[in-house]
Amino acid sequence: MIAPRILLCWLFGCLLCVTFNALAADSWDRSQIETQKLALQKERDAVNAIFEISARQCWQRFMVNDCLHSARLQRRQAMGPLDKQEQAIRAAQRALMVMERQERLDAKQPVTPELNDNQP
Repeated sequence: MIAPRILLCWLFGCLLCVTFNALAADSWDRSQIETQKLALQKERDAVNAIFEISARQCWQRFMVNDCLHSARLQRRQAMGPLDKQEQAIRAAQRALMVMERQERLDAKQPVTPELNDNQP
């Protein structure tokens, strides 16, 4: 049970590094967002793998329900920061889409010449 906890602590450390890097970036492009999404999915998969291992170990114990409850609690606690990071990634993705849409609209607008006061 100690090995999953060490792995979980390591994942939290990586998560914090990724989160601070994500917050430091003012504007993202599509490739950065996709990279962040893939990293987040890998972290989610690792948390779920740890949960599966813990759940299998619970079935070897006498007090299965208490052990499963504890394993689920650890998974929820590990998923909380991941959910917040996913929300930040989605917000950045929405902001990027709005910027791209505005750029497309600006490109479609006809250029109007400025009127001079000297012309009749």
